[in-house]
Amino acid sequence: MRYDLNMAQPGTFGYLVGKLDVLRVECWECNRAGRYSVAKLVAERGPDAKLTDWRSEQTKDCPQKNVPGVVRACHAIMPDLVGLRAAYSFSGWNGP
Repeated sequence: MRYDLNMAQPGTFGYLVGKLDVLRVECWECNRAGRYSVAKLVAERGPDAKLTDWRSEQTKDCPQKNVPGVVRACHAIMPDLVGLRAAYSFSGWNGP
């Protein structure tokens, strides 16, 4: 059975196919950044893999997450997703 990318849910790698070629992850707090091929991520993780789960794995060694006794948040973001949502909101898209 062939996977229909038109049916991909927002928040999954499959949803990014045809919209982004590269997914960036950046953290202003740690000054770390990475670029990842969407096609490669879909091939490795599958189209239904959730972006938030993947980001959590990518930031598992974040110093902000691993400070004992202090509640801090990791500041890693995927800035390309913000632009993607903005582009679709102008076209009448009412995604998440």
